[in-house]
Amino acid sequence: MLSGLARLGSADHLARVSAPPGPIRRFIAASHIPVGKERWKALGAIFALQMAHDLPNALTATMVPTLFVKKLGLPIEYIGLFFLPFLITALKWLWAPIVDNHYSAAFGRRRSWLAPLTVCVALTYIAIGTVEPSLEMLGIIVALLMLKQVFYATQEVAADAYVVENLQPRERNFGSAVVWLGKEAGQIVGFAGLLFVADRYGWQAAFFTAAALFIPLNLPALLRREPPVSSAALKSRARPFSYLKSSVNRKVLAIVFAMSFSVQMPAAIIGPFLGSKGLTLSEIGIVLGIAASLGAILSLGVASVMIARFGPKKMAIAMLFIAPLAAPGFFYIALSDTVSVPEVVLIILIGTICTAPIRMALYAARIGWTSTHQTGTDITTQQSVWFLGFAAAGATSGLLAGTIGWAGFFSVNVVLTTAALLFFITSHDDICARVKVLNVLPA
Repeated sequence: MLSGLARLGSADHLARVSAPPGPIRRFIAASHIPVGKERWKALGAIFALQMAHDLPNALTATMVPTLFVKKLGLPIEYIGLFFLPFLITALKWLWAPIVDNHYSAAFGRRRSWLAPLTVCVALTYIAIGTVEPSLEMLGIIVALLMLKQVFYATQEVAADAYVVENLQPRERNFGSAVVWLGKEAGQIVGFAGLLFVADRYGWQAAFFTAAALFIPLNLPALLRREPPVSSAALKSRARPFSYLKSSVNRKVLAIVFAMSFSVQMPAAIIGPFLGSKGLTLSEIGIVLGIAASLGAILSLGVASVMIARFGPKKMAIAMLFIAPLAAPGFFYIALSDTVSVPEVVLIILIGTICTAPIRMALYAARIGWTSTHQTGTDITTQQSVWFLGFAAAGATSGLLAGTIGWAGFFSVNVVLTTAALLFFITSHDDICARVKVLNVLPA
């Protein structure tokens, strides 16, 4: 009788009785798509958290450098200054163990950090908004962006760990899709909304709006009870360099850097690229906010089911053939003197559809490449290297485009992206096997 009651309360039994009958039920079961109100609440909190973290990027990574290059006359070779704050994110693994090791058990391991840092990030956006943008104030603005990034990067340690710890193992592939859909929703609000506010109402209004949106989007995670701290985490303490001691983890970081650098190159330069073709700041916001994010949502919506069913490696294999289809449109823009907004919208839409699932495939794999005893430190070390790749892409893309032209830039990007995908595909199975053995016991 007791065993029967246990079966009635099991997750598998609930999935069977909650899912629709027939082929749909079998497909959901095979794809490990979550069912049940509680699991979707968890996914909703994760979605909002990711949306909060990507929403301001339209200002800090696109609007600010585009404004200084297009309207204030900053040479494109100096665009790398605006990517200096991302170097802070690349170093956050050094203090990630502090977030793993110190917290209020009563309030929650991750919420102890999410709550105060959410306020700090919002306040720095307000501070940046009070500074009038000019070449004379460039140093102060970069310094404030770096201060913001200290708070932002530390909060992201807790946020990334929150995602991993609130996803059940069978949900990881589908959960990675929720993460990236949340990111793209943030991009839509950021690019179509914040850049419109910046163009219509000015710099101050844009940063004040970002601060006003950042806090409520963090609330679902702050209001939801966290899962209990794992026994492995209670018995051990996270250390910043422990992750780097293993050769397999160092290989993971090499893959993350290669994927980030190659995939993020177009994103790092897209604002100045479109600006050089005559698009206004508002038009760039519309294109990136609607075309890019809509394309990503359409692509990730389909890819979310595929990755849940087939896993990240097979998704990456498919992207070897799909991703290069984005290149012809960018070559067309690069070789044209001027382009219309409808043309750019179509090209960006197609390009994003063809490339967006690459990041999701890597993220799904990365979730499984973390330990249970120092989740924040592991995922943060990976994420730091991802941002290091983004910073490197931002710092070198302007120099590369200025040296060999836009068409040459996108040609190099196609080659690097293909090489990064092959590196990921050929290494995936070996890394999964080795990480599983490595993380049986705390280091």
